[in-house]
Amino acid sequence: MKIAIPTMGAGGLECERSGHFGHCDCFTVVTVEDGTITATEVIDNPPHEEGGCMRPMMGFAQAGITVYFENETPNVGEVANMAAAGTLPVMGEEHACHH
Repeated sequence: MKIAIPTMGAGGLECERSGHFGHCDCFTVVTVEDGTITATEVIDNPPHEEGGCMRPMMGFAQAGITVYFENETPNVGEVANMAAAGTLPVMGEEHACHH
């Protein structure tokens, strides 16, 4: 399973989770196997244009990357562990901005 976490700064597990999916600097993409984080990569976020947060969400969906929703925990690594444990809901249209 791959999980995309909106991230501030350069990306990675030690960075700050972004509070806005469409305005983050990048996405930390975490690979999870058997509940364990096995790899990470960083993908730059395209500019926040028309379509709001749905634009990157659709791109990740097309690439087979699951996007989960979490807006309270500030650390990317902690969010990744929560997703790996299966405690986060999948991000849906109701979680995205629409501007």
